[in-house]
Amino acid sequence: QQEKSIDVISAGFKRLGGVVAGISFASLIKGTIDANNHLGDMSARLGISTEALSRLQYAAEVTGVSAATLEMGLQRMTRRIAEAAVGSGEAQAALRELGISAQSIATLAPEQQFRVLADALNNVSEQGDKVRLAMKLFDSEGVALLQTLNGGTAALDAYATEADRLGRTISTEAAQAAEQF
Repeated sequence: QQEKSIDVISAGFKRLGGVVAGISFASLIKGTIDANNHLGDMSARLGISTEALSRLQYAAEVTGVSAATLEMGLQRMTRRIAEAAVGSGEAQAALRELGISAQSIATLAPEQQFRVLADALNNVSEQGDKVRLAMKLFDSEGVALLQTLNGGTAALDAYATEADRLGRTISTEAAQAAEQF
């Protein structure tokens, strides 16, 4: 009698475990779809490819910077570079100090702008100057983004390769499929 009760209880736990696993799996799938959809939306807003944004998000994550901080920094960078290109805004003097033409960098895609700034800031020797310039280019997110920008394009390329290798790069097609779903 006792063995039969244990078998019934054991079978119940197995069924419950299957239900919990199913719910967890469905939750994981929904989270992935939502994340890909958000990535597609953000890439469209910023004018950056989904692949490039997902690679930068990976670089940010590895360097201890949240995706939200990266996204806000990219938004502010894009706006400030556009302002500087027409002769206004806080980034004008910072770009000039870094030896970057506002008009030239404004013609680049945001991911390329980020790379140019990564190399330029990597060449600044004083940390206080890096912080000051990053604040002018990325606003308050600039200080955190210095961690991601550290090492310039060589480091960003290494993170991108790692993201690709680990399957962390999200394609435009995957983001579009998530949006349609």
